[in-house]
Amino acid sequence: MPEEPVRPSSTSAADGNLLAAIDLGSNSFHLLIARRSIEGFETVERIKEKVQLLAGFDGCALHPDALARGEACLARFAQRLAGLAPSAIRVVGTHALREAADPAGFLDTAERLLGVHPEVISGEEEARLVHLGVARHVGALTGQPRLVVDIGGGSTEFAWSDDGPEAARVASRKVGCVSLRDWHFEAGRHQAEAFVAALSSARNALTDLPDAKGREVVGTSGTVESIQGVLAANGWGDEVIDRTGLDELTEAVLSGRWLVDAGLPGLAPERVDIFLPGLAVLNAVFEALGVRSMRYVDVSLQEGALYAAFDGQAGAGSPQARAIAALMRRFDVDRAQAARVRRTVLALFDGIDAGWWRDADRWRELLGWAAELHELGKAVDFRHYHRHGAYLLQNADLRAFTAPQQRQLSLLLRGHRRSFPGLAVRAWDEDTRHDLVRLLALLRIAVIVHRGHVDEGPPEPRAEGAQDGLTLTLPAGWLAGHALSARELEVEAGQLRSAGLELSVVEG
Repeated sequence: MPEEPVRPSSTSAADGNLLAAIDLGSNSFHLLIARRSIEGFETVERIKEKVQLLAGFDGCALHPDALARGEACLARFAQRLAGLAPSAIRVVGTHALREAADPAGFLDTAERLLGVHPEVISGEEEARLVHLGVARHVGALTGQPRLVVDIGGGSTEFAWSDDGPEAARVASRKVGCVSLRDWHFEAGRHQAEAFVAALSSARNALTDLPDAKGREVVGTSGTVESIQGVLAANGWGDEVIDRTGLDELTEAVLSGRWLVDAGLPGLAPERVDIFLPGLAVLNAVFEALGVRSMRYVDVSLQEGALYAAFDGQAGAGSPQARAIAALMRRFDVDRAQAARVRRTVLALFDGIDAGWWRDADRWRELLGWAAELHELGKAVDFRHYHRHGAYLLQNADLRAFTAPQQRQLSLLLRGHRRSFPGLAVRAWDEDTRHDLVRLLALLRIAVIVHRGHVDEGPPEPRAEGAQDGLTLTLPAGWLAGHALSARELEVEAGQLRSAGLELSVVEG
């Protein structure tokens, strides 16, 4: 039996700003540790262990081996939580503990190890908390009403919302990747036969649910993450899971072209045994709710539990704006210079006809954020700071942004000075590539304009876009009074020419 850890009193915790949430899931146990900040919560650490608490469940009692795995996991979590007072920890249990006839013994063990008695929540409350975590972390990705889907080990949760952090309707169904594996994927059974049986069970469980018409659909579970990873690794989709990619993957499984037990490109080894059951559930979700595409978001129950327990709605603005503000504070970005460059680059953007872009509505906010962060890398070293900033941004915990947005921000930081990052730009699709070149041009010009790092009054520079060109209009006499910027604009014309844009600089 694991020894009981030494826990601090509420007044002796090492860091009174640290908070924790634990999700005792049917497949995995999750520990999230976060620090309270002026922007809300900053993630300090996340630990995930595949416990499979539901494995071997006989409809009444949890299997002794599963309970032992769970207890051992909690003992490890307890060591990491030794510096937190019990009042700073929330522990929630989900499907496996809801279904167990007598979970009291395990709950008591958890309390002994963690100093906190777990709360076994309903499926509906689970759905509400997952939705809350998504809403607080990512805000409105598209501005549409939203459907959040969380495929767990023993149940699948749904939350529908129109706006704001609260779900308007929630539902929970008793079907998940661990339960379907135990029901249908016994050793020796043919892969396609087992998958078809699992898909039938999932379809039967997902009845009488509102459809997803007109909604942005977000998936939050390890199942959705692993499926999106496999699709991306095989060229069947990157940013989202759509029906076409899902059909390609399902056909490969049914035809036997892919034997999942042997592993798949893009699939983590620890997900092999539950990948096909999860795929069956996701197929059934797409069918039953009429889902056309789903975006994976790296947020789940523990984030929602943290917000609900400790009120993390601190700070103003969108989750994305709060994330940018947190980065600027953490790396001591020069806020005055960031504001100058942001003001100028957005003035340039707003002055150009929308027809210069392939998708103008997509970019304004992203360009403003890049301007605010363009000097991020100076916290590492002034030499090559654009590269340092790009690395920091690419690897930062920015779950308020989609993965493509984070890569695009990183590219803008990498390319805002020195040589134009043509090779990195060419990695994107044609429409995105077209607009990224233009975004980089405006950001590079705005940075050059403000080389003096001082406030200057109006008027702002103006820009006019042509098919393959850009005209920058500066106030009369401006170039003579800004010799460094004037020289760098001459050099910049050559850089942009290499990217297919002709830069003309005039005064007037």
